[in-house]
Amino acid sequence: MEITVNEAEPEDSINRCIMITTCTAEGDIFHVPPHWHMNHQEWLGVVEGRVEITLDGKPAILKAGDPDVLVGRRVVHSVRAFKGERLVLTEKPDPAGIYKALFFNDLLSKGGFKEGGIWHILRSFYDGDTYLALPLRWQPIDQVFITVFGSIARLFTSRKPQAL
Repeated sequence: MEITVNEAEPEDSINRCIMITTCTAEGDIFHVPPHWHMNHQEWLGVVEGRVEITLDGKPAILKAGDPDVLVGRRVVHSVRAFKGERLVLTEKPDPAGIYKALFFNDLLSKGGFKEGGIWHILRSFYDGDTYLALPLRWQPIDQVFITVFGSIARLFTSRKPQAL
């Protein structure tokens, strides 16, 4: 993942901080499990390739050249690349700010979902406005889960970085 900060853009522009994920055709399939955000929404776009984006249980294919998709606050969403296809995906947080770049920097600092360990992931989610969509599909339960286990994780995992 590449995090770009365009200093020419105003601080309140969603085009100032852009996360760019590039997935090659080799290796594991890029997959972000179902989750949601309470305090921000995000714009997802495809620069190259295509991706399956599921919003509130409804899958859609987004291809390069399609308009960006707005993922609203509290909308459960997941993202999955296609095996054997190269993908370049952009994400822009709304409201604008460096917070989303700090979240990814934190989450990926230990290797992400596979290598980071569950406690690091829970602490990163707790500190980063991200809630796993648990099987009960009731957001108050998701909030309690991340609040309780994220708080516990903060006691013995590394602290969230404050800068990129």
